[in-house]
Amino acid sequence: MKLPDKQRQRIIKRHQHAIQERGYQATALFWSSQSVQEKRFDILIDFIRLHSMRKKNQPITVLDVGCGFGDLCSYLKKSEFEVEYIGIDVSPDMVQAGQFKYQDIHLLSGELFDFDWSDASFDWVVCSGAMNEVVDPYGLEGMYAKTMIQKMYALCRQGVVFNLLNAAHEWTNSRPDLQSFDPKAITGFCEEFAAQVFVRQDYLPNDFTVCLTKMDD
Repeated sequence: MKLPDKQRQRIIKRHQHAIQERGYQATALFWSSQSVQEKRFDILIDFIRLHSMRKKNQPITVLDVGCGFGDLCSYLKKSEFEVEYIGIDVSPDMVQAGQFKYQDIHLLSGELFDFDWSDASFDWVVCSGAMNEVVDPYGLEGMYAKTMIQKMYALCRQGVVFNLLNAAHEWTNSRPDLQSFDPKAITGFCEEFAAQVFVRQDYLPNDFTVCLTKMDD
C-alpha cells in the first residue's frame, strides 16, 4: 500500500514550508520541542539496548523510516552505539537539509515502499513520528500505518521500534490532522505476526512506543 500521491505532495510541501520558516530545528519536524523529540528517542534506544543481539564492538544496522534530518543517527552515537545508519524520508527537502546538518550521514529520499530491500536487510527498523500523519483514503483509517509496521517487521533481523499518538489522549484524539491509535488495538494487531510485542506508555501523556522482536528473549 503506497502513499497516495496527493498525500505525498501535501507532506512534501508542508515540510518544505516548515524548513523555510524554522530552519534545521526539531520544530520544523512538528515536534513541540527538541526535548520532546529526544524523549521519544530515549525510549526507542532503551528498547534497542534491551533487545539487541549485537556483539561487542560490532555495529548494528538501522533503517530510520521518516527520518527527518536524521537526528536519530547522531543521538544513537551519543548513546555509545556503533551504528550503520540509513535514513529515508518522503520529503527531499528534509533529506537535503539533513545532509547539510550532518555531513557523514546516509539519507535517501522516498517512502518505505519506494525501495526494494530484501527481507531481513537491517538489524533494527525504527520510526519516530512518521505515522502521525493522516494519509489513508476515507474508510481505511490507520491502514497505511499498519501496512508500514508489517513491512518494517519484514525488513528487520532483530526488531522494530516505533511510536504512535495515543487516541486515549483527549487533545490528540480531537485533532483531525493527526492520526492516533488505541494501544491495545495496535498491540493485538502486532501480536498476529510478531514473535514478541512490548509497549511503553509511561513517558508522555499523548504517545506510546511499541517494540517488536523477531526472537524470544
